[in-house]
Amino acid sequence: MKKRRVPEILWRLFHNRARTLGATILSLIPLKSSTNCQCKGRRCLGCDGEYGAISFLLRENDPDDYRKLLNQCFIVVSDQAPPLHGYDPHCRWAHLELVRKTIEMTISEQCSSSNVISFGYDKMSRCSDIVEALTSPSWSLLLTRIGDVLMVYLLKNTSIFLWLPRNKHHQVAGFPISDLCLKSQVHISITTYKPSLLHPGNYQFQKRLLLRL
Repeated sequence: MKKRRVPEILWRLFHNRARTLGATILSLIPLKSSTNCQCKGRRCLGCDGEYGAISFLLRENDPDDYRKLLNQCFIVVSDQAPPLHGYDPHCRWAHLELVRKTIEMTISEQCSSSNVISFGYDKMSRCSDIVEALTSPSWSLLLTRIGDVLMVYLLKNTSIFLWLPRNKHHQVAGFPISDLCLKSQVHISITTYKPSLLHPGNYQFQKRLLLRL
């Protein structure tokens, strides 16, 4: 898995806490042998040590978009995130429903303005630009590799910065980095609100944060 230079803004704010998605996943998984793993020898991300985890997460014939997700999406685990005590490799939920439920759980537990993942979420249609971004084919493939428990952990407890062209990143989860930048006096390029047509006649407005590398 490729080691990427951390975007300057993320480095200035978070230092070594900012990692690629792939590196973050590997750092969170408690590695076990296949004999005492919940997969019962069928092989999963938690089996066979670090090399086995890497080869399970990223495979030779994986699509380019999935590789970019692992290597160019950056993650910062929250200071307040609980430890991930165990690892369950199973996928019990449909991907779209899992993302929706996680967002709705986040809204009920936190102020809706404190986590970007809830921005623009329409409770009637259960849609938003962020829901769409987090249910792309690459994220769906990732879910099959890491399981429900770890996916929910990432969505609830981390800041997620998706790669965009022209050396920018789009924040789709976590405490708004624009607020951190204001407190830290770090410059950030922000496009304030982007209208997203969720259903005819109704506009929802999603705050979109674009980070220059």
